[in-house]
Amino acid sequence: MIGRRFALAASVFLCFFCTSTMASEIQSDIGTYKKTRTRLNSVITDMDLKATSWIFRSRFNGMHDRKHYNGKRDTILFVPHTSIPDDITLVVWFHGLGGFSKKTFRRVLTQVKEISRDGHSIAISIPEMPWSTNTSTKGSRQGKVWKYPGDFRGFIDENKSKLASWALLEHGTDIKNIRIVVVGHSAGGSAINAASEEGSLCAVNPEVVIWSDASYGHWLQRAWSGCIANSGIEMHLLVRKWDRPYQNASEFMEEHAPDPKRVKYQILNRKQWHHGDIGNRALILTDVFPPGR
Repeated sequence: MIGRRFALAASVFLCFFCTSTMASEIQSDIGTYKKTRTRLNSVITDMDLKATSWIFRSRFNGMHDRKHYNGKRDTILFVPHTSIPDDITLVVWFHGLGGFSKKTFRRVLTQVKEISRDGHSIAISIPEMPWSTNTSTKGSRQGKVWKYPGDFRGFIDENKSKLASWALLEHGTDIKNIRIVVVGHSAGGSAINAASEEGSLCAVNPEVVIWSDASYGHWLQRAWSGCIANSGIEMHLLVRKWDRPYQNASEFMEEHAPDPKRVKYQILNRKQWHHGDIGNRALILTDVFPPGR
């Protein structure tokens, strides 16, 4: 058993391209996009973050993408050095149009830094979407992910495998508990919808799903009808008043009248909050990581 675990850990942590930033390290699979490594490293350096990061190619998301400048999409997994395996939250962040950029990385990691400072153990996974800054479709292809049964579950299992190896190598122990939180910002709401209609969003049983000004089109209604309605998943709807996500979310709340303890609806003042501001604070605006916990 020990030999098998060591072999698994060694295979996961084999480093084809490593960038060290003071106490931080980025480990990259061979063939991952150089510009993504450069952007991530720049943000980590500017923010003086202490963490281990992986840039890897997921078998379940974008292994072949002719509209990506590198021919395939990547995934980032980021774990602050303050996180411990005893009870860790894996946050999966679906970015908006033109995302997977320095702006996205700074948006997400600023919140991770604050959450870690409050004593929470957190890991964050950012899968690159078909509408990323690294594609020729920065403003389209929404929802073109998790197209086959089990795709999102396979993606989560890949991240869990890396976290298990991190726990064994860095802390000499197994992970005791992983809770999952899924966030879709803006166009990222279409990825929540896709994972719900595909079915395995509920199979991985996230504790919380956060819609960060993301209820465009009929994504929210379709995600609810897909698998969320019959699950125990808690949803947070963050919207800026009067914009399209607000209108769609309000119609959803009126039509379905969900239990307010399960579906928490926050309407933010449009004079105080811009669309991007909501993404910058999505994890903080909810009670998913209460201060002082």
